[in-house]
Amino acid sequence: MPITLTNPAGLWALLAIPVILLIHFLQRQSVVMPVSTLFLLEKLQQESVQGRNFDKIKNSIPLWLQLLTALIFTWILTSPRWERSDSVQRIAIVIDTSASMRAFTKDAAVAIQDEFPSIIGAASIVELTLLESHETGKTLYHGTSLQELLDTLEEWKPGRPGHDPNAALRIGRSLAGENGVLIFLTDHKTIDPGYGGKLLAVGAPLENVGFAGITVDEDEGYPRWKVIVRNYGTAVAERQWILTAGGRKTDPRKISLEAGKAVTLEGRFPKDTRRILLQLEPDSFDLDDQIPVIIPAPKPLTISRIDSDGLIDVFGDILDTLDNAEAPPSDSVADLTLYPYSPVSPTSHDETGIVMIDQGEIPRDFHKGPIVATNHPLVNGLNWQGLIARLSPSIPFDNDDTPLVWQGEHPLVFLRETSDEKVLHFNFDIPSSNAVRLPAFIVLIHRFIESIRTEKIAEESLNFELGQIVDVAHETGQNSPPLLVKSEGREETINLNRSRFLRADDETGFFTISQGDQTLINGASHFADTREADLTQASSFSELGGVSESVIEKQSAPDRHWQIWMIIALLALMFAWLHQRQLVPQQS
Repeated sequence: MPITLTNPAGLWALLAIPVILLIHFLQRQSVVMPVSTLFLLEKLQQESVQGRNFDKIKNSIPLWLQLLTALIFTWILTSPRWERSDSVQRIAIVIDTSASMRAFTKDAAVAIQDEFPSIIGAASIVELTLLESHETGKTLYHGTSLQELLDTLEEWKPGRPGHDPNAALRIGRSLAGENGVLIFLTDHKTIDPGYGGKLLAVGAPLENVGFAGITVDEDEGYPRWKVIVRNYGTAVAERQWILTAGGRKTDPRKISLEAGKAVTLEGRFPKDTRRILLQLEPDSFDLDDQIPVIIPAPKPLTISRIDSDGLIDVFGDILDTLDNAEAPPSDSVADLTLYPYSPVSPTSHDETGIVMIDQGEIPRDFHKGPIVATNHPLVNGLNWQGLIARLSPSIPFDNDDTPLVWQGEHPLVFLRETSDEKVLHFNFDIPSSNAVRLPAFIVLIHRFIESIRTEKIAEESLNFELGQIVDVAHETGQNSPPLLVKSEGREETINLNRSRFLRADDETGFFTISQGDQTLINGASHFADTREADLTQASSFSELGGVSESVIEKQSAPDRHWQIWMIIALLALMFAWLHQRQLVPQQS
């Protein structure tokens, strides 16, 4: 059964052995004692005739008793512990998946390998778990092999924005158990990770230059890109950059940035090109060294309208403010229809759209009472207090309708939904009100139309940040095919019940999401977390120094007979002392 000495400093007690031997090498000086006969001489102890000089050691009982006592005290002082045959050491490592850790993955592997022997202790079985720190993080490794864990870590590439690791640490503690070791592996010294975890930081200050953000707009009808390049370091930096578009690259161009400063690069998209890739000269943090850019294109939306004299201007102004919206072909159904409602000849509208009252005449009276907006995503944060609406015959309000804005007991705005259609009703006379000059009115219409666009199954092009949630509309029928995510070097099939968890790639680059033959998303994922790109505050720190003692204590049993060894040592000392006194002649 393996033995562990928990107090190796106790071995210094072995120095008592050479001291004891040294004392026994020294003999006492002879004492002249007159005697009357010679037979008493054989009872005297042999002593050196020259005083306390080195002489041949004499084998004696006191010598062996004293050596035995030194060994027993050494054994007790080293605090030996025996490994329990059923001991299991569980180690849960929660690794920071913030993007800044990307520069220190090799250092993390080295740190784990160096600290591993001390945190294993004397356990006969070791269970290792490696977890990502973000809320939706996965278990990277679970097993008993340190080498397999290190191999997994070598292929791991973090790219998340800064986040709270609390949820992952709680899971890590439950996996490690009460007696296990929980480690939070990060790149900077932070506060106590909690849950009894130990901090292991493996960072170091680094210089970094990278892309910090993009915008795409139009310039005289031509799409134009604009990116920011920032120097996060403490010294002047020079970098070369190139642009790749349509399989062609520009010549390298050089930029110089002062410490902590940023510059803007901009230009037009080349003709017949909807995406470009900008690349910087690589450095220690590679995640922001390139940035893909795609021209955003929202889903096409077809809108038809039924004009009335009072609402023709309102409908026209609404259509002018929408992106990628057009009239439907004559042989197709529009995604959304704008309807006027006349109280004189009321009609019901069941197709998705917007209904506005147009009475044709100006009502004389006004709606009275306080205006109150309900808690609904379409009207949250909108101010309706400036609305002046005249009293007119109302659109019939059903109990299943969702009111959005009230004035007194009158629903000014309400939403009618069925399983297939949504209709937004403005239940007051629009032409005679000041609604068109009220920002809340325009914003509500845009929110409703964009909600229709979001639910439409069609292709769109967007720029995403790394790991950003991707909301994609898709077929949900029982026989509908799964979603397919493709990017450079990766292809993944996503079951429909997991579609709400879709995120943009954790690597910079272009990707597509499709369902069957229908392309749903043309995306470009880029890094944009400037806090994680600043590596000047990275540092190293370890709280694992005192872990080995507590681990060994939990995994092993102490020497239960140390009291007996102590008694034996004391008896040996006493017997050696008594035996020595018998050999020393008494003078009178």
